[in-house]
Amino acid sequence: MTEPTQPTRRSRIPLIFFAFFGVVLIANGIMIYIALSTWTGLETPNSYLKGLDYNKTLEEVSTQNALHWTVDSSIAPVGQPGRFAVSIRISDKAGEPLRAARVVASFERPTHYGIDSRAELSEVEPGLYVGTVDLAEAGAWNLRRLVWHGEETHQTVERVFLKPENF
Repeated sequence: MTEPTQPTRRSRIPLIFFAFFGVVLIANGIMIYIALSTWTGLETPNSYLKGLDYNKTLEEVSTQNALHWTVDSSIAPVGQPGRFAVSIRISDKAGEPLRAARVVASFERPTHYGIDSRAELSEVEPGLYVGTVDLAEAGAWNLRRLVWHGEETHQTVERVFLKPENF
């Protein structure tokens, strides 16, 4: 006598295993695509050479700190959308206004290149330098304040946020 045989059931474990890793691969593929299509490629040009000159950079920072200059800035919208008045007040170690300096305000977008803007500022009263700048977008900007006075150089960077209603 023979017993009737039941059909053999296949295990679902291999199917579950491959389905799980398929979902993981699809999710990774989506993340890789988004990362590559949105990354702007910000990098430091000549990073190796800048690394070699790092001690020189530290000396320049030390020299700048020894000046004890005070640099304050303000930004206000003027006239047309995207146009801003930039004013920078500079005083020396004794608190006296710094006169006859060359001052540049450079607005740099921290997320991508191509829309940075610079303004050469003019001295309107002792120690107060003003100018206008046109910016393309609202949001976070790095305001790089560059000051040259005689043989001395001073550079500071400040993060500023510009509201969308000004554009």
